[in-house]
Amino acid sequence: MKARCEPFGGIISLENPPALLFVDKEFMKSLGYASELWNIKQTYLSAPTEVHFSITNECPMGCSNCYVAAGKKLPNELTTDELKKSIDLLSEMGVFHIAFGGGEPFARRDFLELAGYARGAEIVPNVTTNGYYITEEIAKRCRIFGQINVSMDGIGKKYEEVRGIDGFKIADRAIGLLVGAECKVGINCLISRKNFDHLPELVRYAELKGCNEIMLLRFKPSGRGSKLYEKMKLTPEQNERFFSLLRDLSLTHEISIKTDCSFVPLICYHEPEKERLEFLSISGCEGGNSLAGITPTGKFSACSFCRSSGGHIFEFKEKWHVSDHLKNFRKWISRAPEPCKLCEYLSICRGGCHVVAEFVFGDFFAPDPECPKVNSSLNSTCVSSKF
Repeated sequence: MKARCEPFGGIISLENPPALLFVDKEFMKSLGYASELWNIKQTYLSAPTEVHFSITNECPMGCSNCYVAAGKKLPNELTTDELKKSIDLLSEMGVFHIAFGGGEPFARRDFLELAGYARGAEIVPNVTTNGYYITEEIAKRCRIFGQINVSMDGIGKKYEEVRGIDGFKIADRAIGLLVGAECKVGINCLISRKNFDHLPELVRYAELKGCNEIMLLRFKPSGRGSKLYEKMKLTPEQNERFFSLLRDLSLTHEISIKTDCSFVPLICYHEPEKERLEFLSISGCEGGNSLAGITPTGKFSACSFCRSSGGHIFEFKEKWHVSDHLKNFRKWISRAPEPCKLCEYLSICRGGCHVVAEFVFGDFFAPDPECPKVNSSLNSTCVSSKF
């Protein structure tokens, strides 16, 4: 167990079972904690709970939909010592998890050393990989990760249709090796109009392979993916059907099916009980609050899909409370435009994906254009006149 105090009380991190528990001051006191944070008013966390750390741009695959345009290693990527210094800083801030990514993180020879270093700093390391470098020996060493997810957007030929390369056998072999090594293995699936109807087949595959989860990611206009956004984003009809598909798959399969925060507008469109969403901790954009991203060169941002930056990782601790970049994410709700402003789910949805909105409208504070409610309002005066 690891815990840290917050203005409302504190957060307790468990690894088995994996959970983050938000508790009040009295509970933290019962555990022997006391904090000056309890005497201040603050609407955001004292540090992110999870950091998405892209440690290299190098990748041998070259997928057409890559959201970081991975390929060659960047000339000024952080060194091993600089990465360890970054991990120490995150540990000092009280970060619970690091989600390592790339590029392909296993392209770095020091990657498993860095994962072990994170463990030593009391941070749970997780990773997303395309599986290219996974061997039987490496798979055994991957037990160090709290969760290891293999990127897979389709089975067989569907993989190539979506990602532009024939890499299914590579990913399939990696999953088999990792499951065989008794790692906690899942699948990261980037949902697009090309594989939306293929999702039930992918869920069945993951369940049969022995995976413990599928993480569904929304297609965003980032990296090489920005050139394909208009062709790959879900259709309005698919956006409206997403929640029903997610519900049906969750009811018929035992595997855990998760979504990233950008899907929350598609869930709220169906008007589920707000109390239930809050109980399940379903929330829209958490950039600059519980989440942050770091690039291979050390630039930090509120979200790993952001084009802008708040500064360098070595400044992260001192800038967490003062960065204008982070403040933009935190104050979005207070500046919400129509139709978000009057939506009863605003406090939960938080305006959807701001990266998508900025790409489409050229305005960070615009509403998410893929939200079905926003989409149906785009021709109204209050939205189209501003955006």
